[in-house]
Amino acid sequence: MSYLLASRSVEVVAPVESVFSYAANLENYSAWFPGVLSIRAKDSRALDEIGKAYEEIVSVPFGKSVKVLIRVVEASYPERLVTEGDLRVLLPRMELSFQALDDNKTLMEWRMYSRRRGKLAGLLRPLFRLVLQSRSRYALIRLKTMLEGHESQGS
Repeated sequence: MSYLLASRSVEVVAPVESVFSYAANLENYSAWFPGVLSIRAKDSRALDEIGKAYEEIVSVPFGKSVKVLIRVVEASYPERLVTEGDLRVLLPRMELSFQALDDNKTLMEWRMYSRRRGKLAGLLRPLFRLVLQSRSRYALIRLKTMLEGHESQGS
């Protein structure tokens, strides 16, 4: 069972393939998602290949930063990417969904879940929920601005 921590969606004026290619490449994640200090691929697999691994450094509540191993567990170009991380206190699961609204408009949905069970996880989930809801609000605005800015420069 997974527990939903945060969910956001955004419409981007860009083709679904462009939005997927940028957002699903997690090496770009620190450029648009607050609190992600760095992220790098640990292998040369395609970004939408099951098993693709990344090493992420993320800031967590109380001013600490931690290293998280992230793996792609589900992918379907250009509609969906799902990852799971090994951050023990949370066991995060991120889901990105992409839907073409027309040739040049995409609806992207971002969701973060906790796969962690138990009393401690139950106590910490509300804190992570607040942090992720706040960060995701800025993240999707930043992503939209970045992608629409890139599109207009290329025209």
